[in-house]
Amino acid sequence: MAATMMLIAALLLWSSEALQHRVGDSIWSIPPTINFYKNWSSSYTFHTGDTLYFDFDSGLYNVLQVSRGEFDRCTGDEPYNAAYDGPATIPLPLEGVSYYVCNVSNYCALGQKVWIIVEQS
Repeated sequence: MAATMMLIAALLLWSSEALQHRVGDSIWSIPPTINFYKNWSSSYTFHTGDTLYFDFDSGLYNVLQVSRGEFDRCTGDEPYNAAYDGPATIPLPLEGVSYYVCNVSNYCALGQKVWIIVEQS
């Protein structure tokens, strides 16, 4: 009985730990296909307290958290948050949908953008 209780406690502790997600499981760059980052994000579950890790070289790329409209238009004129120096770690404190783009050149139009759904922990 005690062993079972310890196992349950360990599982609950393990499941409540925040995770760091490396965006694209690779470097943040122009993807090989237009839906690369969409496919990547749909294969993970994101929770409040997790972080996104955008691995990129400063000066070559950036990451901007933007509205849905700016995401769709591939603009970054009024970002909520911006990281111009890489790599960048972005916390996920709130549940809901978050949108990220790279607004260097036409990289966003080439698919360097991702949206994620964050669930409550």
